[in-house]
Amino acid sequence: MNDPGTPDLRAIGPRGNDLVTLRPWRVDDLPVIAEAGRDPYIPLITTIPRDYTPEGGHAWLRRQHDQATDGRGCPLAISAGDEAVGMVTINSIDWHDRRGSIGYWVLDRHRGRGYAKSAVSLLPELARDLGLVRLQALVEPDNAASQATCRALGFTAEGVLRGYHRIGGTNRDMIMFGLLVGPQ
Repeated sequence: MNDPGTPDLRAIGPRGNDLVTLRPWRVDDLPVIAEAGRDPYIPLITTIPRDYTPEGGHAWLRRQHDQATDGRGCPLAISAGDEAVGMVTINSIDWHDRRGSIGYWVLDRHRGRGYAKSAVSLLPELARDLGLVRLQALVEPDNAASQATCRALGFTAEGVLRGYHRIGGTNRDMIMFGLLVGPQ
C-alpha cells in the first residue's frame, strides 16, 4: 500500500510526440500481450505470460494497474496510431531517493522503426513531473540496440554489474545506465 504522500500514478495522462503516444494499458490491448508472450525474449525480461491465456492476460493488466495505484511504477503502452506496439515503464520507484528504473520493449514486427527511442525520450519529462531526480536502466552487454537508445537520449553508462540480473535461469551481467532528470 502507498506510504502517505506516495502518488497514485493511474492519473498519468497520455503523452506523446510525432511518432508515439504513451498511454495506460487497456483490455483491448490483450492481443498485444498475447503476441509479446510468443516473443522469445520479452517474457524472459518481463512478467508477460509466455503461455498466454485470457486469464493470464487480465492478471497482467491488473498487475500494471496495481503497480500504478500503489505508486511503485508507471507502466504505459507505446501506441503508434491506435495500436499498442510495445511498453515503456518507470518502475521500482524509490520515493525516498527519488529514482526509478526504466524498462521497455517493442513487438518484433514493429522493431527498427524508432518506437523505443521515441517512447523513452518522453520519460525524463514524466520523471521530472513525478519529482524524480534519477532514471536508470539495466541493459545486457550484448544488447547493442538498447545501449544505443540509452546513449542517444543522454544516459551515461556507469559500469557493469557482474552477474546482477537473473534472465532465463542464468545470472547475467548488466550495464547500469543513469540519467539525472531533476534538481538534486
